[in-house]
Amino acid sequence: MGARVRRGVAGLAVLAVFAFVIISLGQILRGTAQQTKPGPARQRPAGRPIVMGATLVGLEIELGLQDKGPTPWGGDIHLSEGPVVSIEVLRGGPNARASGNHFACHSVGRMVQQRSIFLGPILHVNLDAELSAKVTVNSAQGKFEFALSNLPMGTGKHFLGGQVSVNRENAAIRLTEPDTEDDYPTMAKSQDGTVWLAYVAYQPGPAIIPERLEAQNFETLVPKGNGDQIRLMRWDGKAWQPPLDVTEPGLDVWRPTATVDGKGDVWIAWSQQVDGDWDIFYRRYTPATGQQTQGKWSEITRLTHSPGSDIFVAATTDSQGVVWLAWQAWRKDNFDIMLAALSDGHPWKEPRVLSTSPANDWSPAIAADKLGNVYVAWDTYDKGNYDVILAVVGRESMVMTVAGSARFEARPSIVCDDKNRLWIAYEEGDEQWGKDYCGDHYRRIPLPKNPGAALYIHRTVKVKCLVDGKLMQPAEDVEQALKAKLPRNRSLPRLGLDATGGLWLLVRHHARPVAAGEVWSSYALRYDGRHWSAPQPLSNSVNVMDVRPALVSHGQGILAVYTGDDRTAGTQSRKQADLFACMLQPSGQAQVPELVADAETSEAAVPVVHSDEAKDVARMRGTVIDVEGKKLRLLRGEFHRHTEYSSHQDQDGSLEDAWRYALDSAALDWIGIGDHDNGYGHEYPWWQFQKITDLFQNAPQFVAVHTYERSVVYPNGHRNVIMPRRGIRPLPRGVLKGTPEGGTPDTKRLYAYLKFFGGICASHTSATNMGTDWRDNDPDVEPIVEIYQGHRHNYEHAGAPRAPTAATQVGGYVPAGYVWNALEKGYRLGFEASSDHISTHISYAVLLTQDVSRQGIIDAFKKRHSYGATDNIVLDVRSDRYIMGDQFDTSKRPELDIHVQGTAPIAKLHVIRDNKYVYSTEPKEREVNLKYVDMEAKPGKTSYYYVRLEQKDGNLAWASPLWITYKP
Repeated sequence: MGARVRRGVAGLAVLAVFAFVIISLGQILRGTAQQTKPGPARQRPAGRPIVMGATLVGLEIELGLQDKGPTPWGGDIHLSEGPVVSIEVLRGGPNARASGNHFACHSVGRMVQQRSIFLGPILHVNLDAELSAKVTVNSAQGKFEFALSNLPMGTGKHFLGGQVSVNRENAAIRLTEPDTEDDYPTMAKSQDGTVWLAYVAYQPGPAIIPERLEAQNFETLVPKGNGDQIRLMRWDGKAWQPPLDVTEPGLDVWRPTATVDGKGDVWIAWSQQVDGDWDIFYRRYTPATGQQTQGKWSEITRLTHSPGSDIFVAATTDSQGVVWLAWQAWRKDNFDIMLAALSDGHPWKEPRVLSTSPANDWSPAIAADKLGNVYVAWDTYDKGNYDVILAVVGRESMVMTVAGSARFEARPSIVCDDKNRLWIAYEEGDEQWGKDYCGDHYRRIPLPKNPGAALYIHRTVKVKCLVDGKLMQPAEDVEQALKAKLPRNRSLPRLGLDATGGLWLLVRHHARPVAAGEVWSSYALRYDGRHWSAPQPLSNSVNVMDVRPALVSHGQGILAVYTGDDRTAGTQSRKQADLFACMLQPSGQAQVPELVADAETSEAAVPVVHSDEAKDVARMRGTVIDVEGKKLRLLRGEFHRHTEYSSHQDQDGSLEDAWRYALDSAALDWIGIGDHDNGYGHEYPWWQFQKITDLFQNAPQFVAVHTYERSVVYPNGHRNVIMPRRGIRPLPRGVLKGTPEGGTPDTKRLYAYLKFFGGICASHTSATNMGTDWRDNDPDVEPIVEIYQGHRHNYEHAGAPRAPTAATQVGGYVPAGYVWNALEKGYRLGFEASSDHISTHISYAVLLTQDVSRQGIIDAFKKRHSYGATDNIVLDVRSDRYIMGDQFDTSKRPELDIHVQGTAPIAKLHVIRDNKYVYSTEPKEREVNLKYVDMEAKPGKTSYYYVRLEQKDGNLAWASPLWITYKP
């Protein structure tokens, strides 16, 4: 393999928690265009095998650790014995390059938390050398050298007075080409040792053309010719052969799986969206034998046809050579786990539901032993928290609980060893996951207690072993080995077994400083039967959190294939997703594992946050508001939830967990994930958002909405966008501020974009430096405002409950952005509440509609038929035949019929007219029914009226205003 270099987009800044770097429209469009144009240094002739030898050694060399300004670091690398296989330059400036054993690069400036710093280049170096070799590095800042034998795996050394660090890693070979984004690897091994790798290759669409956008030709934001394709590669232990096409290109597929049957045929299964429904498909490949030059493909078979998403398929082969598939399937109104054997005449030939819970079941994993048993593990929300369940199908059929405490226990990975022991790893988190939580910011002002847990906090991994029907644990606790090197959250475990019986565990971990943004890496550790090894980083594994390496045994070790995108400072700095392969070698033979009895306790340590929540949700879902024969439902949701793609640090959880939260912990009826520009304008993350939103679109039971956050600083303002359909890319950001009188050009372009596609938007955190002075509004596309945000405050008016002050506001205090100022200007804005970062279960946007669909959600917001609340509060405000959000004329004095069903006694209820409190009461009851008549209404005047209530427990709700013109 030749040397490569990955080029970053110059000028992009590291995202701090609330420091957003806004790039000009031209810059961000040029950056987008670069994503689909591979640099010449990445080119290599297609169709050639990729050699992966047994003596590869990997190094990560970080230069310029103490640089205070732009510093050149170019030079060359020499070995005393053996060749330099490849050099890749990361974070080396726009002109960084590598050729042979030479490299050119320099330190680059970044903005971190509003201060300028300089970051030195990073070199990833692959060497074909024995450990006896000596490495010499000549750089522009000096020469240093070291022997590989003096650089143990996972440890580092410093040189040139601390300016340089060198770490030895497992060498990683890039397997995929620069014309596609490659992801979701899955591997299977034949009896002859051949390894088969299936994966998804995404072909990007054409680059966005800035000139067309400037002319408001927004069709350039609808890609053409893009889509997925599944490919298959073969490794014979020495070289990876060029990929074969499993499917045609241009598809919409999700996470394939692979296994090899008893005859040596390779089976690939996957989820694919066809006619708006996700179903399971599979295909078989028979490798060439004897004098044959090509293998044979079977036809593609569609396994499922039922309405509802069939996703997350997993495969194994049993002791008789039969292929089994397990997957997650939406049936009626929840997810079940299904199982099928792909063999004619088999009792499990027709897919069956394996799980029995009426709640959602998630993330199936499958394995088989030598005795004829097939094991399927998954997690379930049956008890109001996630528990890990295991089913055994075969000689010893049974169902058992692997992890059943009140804690978050999910996403199992399983593998059977040669002694028919089943090893199980899963994630563990805090009790009351996804319940009432708001984070550190709210500690500045009085709030109800926060007994819940955030979506991503205190996350770790547990390992158990099933021996003769009894659950055991490794004698040495894996937690101690993890904490020693990976102090924060550990996620997404993957298990593998080497030929000596050693158990390998791979986890994802955010190892960078907080300001480094969304950067997770994979780490591997091994249980030799007595002790866990120290975690080792996998080279080139930086990416978002949810990366699931594929593992198979090879030789004495483990072959790992995973995706990395060369990010250096979060999603904004990502380059391209590629597959990497590396060998994980054990330090010695494994012994018979020492196991102890499972010591899990099922007793809850944290009180249940909402003991009546199921009744509260049922009451809201059962409420029907009859308006002139239209029976309107209350749909609870939000569209400002962040994930691993724009968490700014290790805080928000995976993209999958946002959907778990919506379906289970919060029991929402709809949600839109509000990550920044669906991945900061990069096409591939946008494609992922579009796809996973469709995965969970199972209307009318649950509506998944296409949304994103567009963050332009004050006075333009951050806005959350809802689009009516899939396939529309986010509008790139601009920076022109405009004037208070003339408005903001960038915001006006956003309005034009939304009108073109039929979308809407809402300003959020309006009274901050992320907000606006309300110089712009278009009622057709900006009919609502986020009046309350779970992560921060109430932006109704100064002095309102939970409103900020200059001392308490996080993100800058700009009182011109209060919602009352917008209403006073004559803007007609409905109200909604959403979460933003970290916060959970304390902000809801409630819609009144009879159309439970994506378009129905947009239409309800356009009519302002909505209210914001911090709990499951029923709020019904009408005037005659009109409901909240409406505007109308009346010949009689304006009156409001107010109906409330709270989750606690109502301490105060206010009627606000034209930014004045005109009526207040203290009911002290959960249910309130009252009529307000405005005896002071002035003839000919249009006034707006809205209701805010305050519960005794501190929870709030805001009804959208009614605009009433009194014409006696």
